Amino acid sequence: MPGKTPIPAHPSGETMKAVCFSKFGKDPKEVLSVQTTPKPSVSNPNEVLIRIHAAAINPIDKLRVEGGLKMVMPEEYDTPVLGYDVSGVVEQVGDDVTTFKSGDEVYVRLGKCKYGALAEYVVAEADAMGAKPSNISFSEAAAVPLAGLTALQALRRGGVTKGSKVFIAGGAGGVGSLAIQIAKTMLGASHVTTTASPGAGTELCKKLGADEVIDYRSQDFGEVLKGKDFDMAFDTCNEAGRMGGLLKEGGSIISISGNPTIEAISGMSSSSPPMILRFFLWLGRNSKAEKAAASKNGKWEYIFMSPNGKDLNDIATHLKSGAIKAQIDTEAASLDEFQVAVDKLWSGRSKGKCVIKVCDNNKATTQQQICRKQKACVHDDAQDS
Repeated sequence: MPGKTPIPAHPSGETMKAVCFSKFGKDPKEVLSVQTTPKPSVSNPNEVLIRIHAAAINPIDKLRVEGGLKMVMPEEYDTPVLGYDVSGVVEQVGDDVTTFKSGDEVYVRLGKCKYGALAEYVVAEADAMGAKPSNISFSEAAAVPLAGLTALQALRRGGVTKGSKVFIAGGAGGVGSLAIQIAKTMLGASHVTTTASPGAGTELCKKLGADEVIDYRSQDFGEVLKGKDFDMAFDTCNEAGRMGGLLKEGGSIISISGNPTIEAISGMSSSSPPMILRFFLWLGRNSKAEKAAASKNGKWEYIFMSPNGKDLNDIATHLKSGAIKAQIDTEAASLDEFQVAVDKLWSGRSKGKCVIKVCDNNKATTQQQICRKQKACVHDDAQDS
């Protein structure tokens, strides 16, 4: 069983539909299902209630359902709600929230939240949320938070600035496809090389701005790019141990895949990891990655993404201009059809993100327009009186 505590009941007994799991397992068809759960409610002054319009899933969701995170991130509830990426409309704000109001369109990578993305409602912390650009769809917005924040924070941690030369592994994936765009358009990198499968994967990477694409099926990027003096290598595929030869002297390798470090785990919490977890992390440490970076007097670091509303607003500026575009591989039409997106993500063959529509966006938009018209009428009446 994932956790021991039932999801708390809504103060008024309200419920919602959500995709949940009550046990860990490899086969999503056996462990994931649409259930009726309590609707979350705002109970803290910094919280926001969001009606979810679209949600996205990521490789971390697969790892979570299989039980791969239970030592690092133990589940609190007996029927956890799946997912971290959300876009939707604000329905209620806590007393201390000044940055958002009811009716605002938002997107967020959930951190401290109630209770998960694949649901009709969620409660998130205001400082983790960003304003959704009005010119992109809810599905496009939901495809961005986790992957976009991961890419931006990793590239910044690796020191990417104007003129940098960057290597990004797995450019056609959810993180890689955004990392190419962020490196070039937001951070000003002068050159980006990536890896992808031949055909559609390679064409997508070139379309997104990659200067060079290595066919990982027939080429060894470690040999092809040896001595090319990259400022930074972004490891999204647990290949950091092969990246030392790519770096310039003093270059950096940043990983988001493979075994995390004790330092990365410690950075997620104010308390130190349990001794048994520290022992296993030490046993599984990526000594090849450490040696690869050390060979060029550089650094290797494993990082976890941190939910951050300011970073989302920075990304939103470029989404609005069209300089960055979300790449959607698969879109399930509703929560009840979530398995369509799950099957594609679990297959490992998605190019871009797997998204689930949660509510009828056209109907919701009409309701918002009615609300705005009603507010405008009240305002006009007040002006006339």
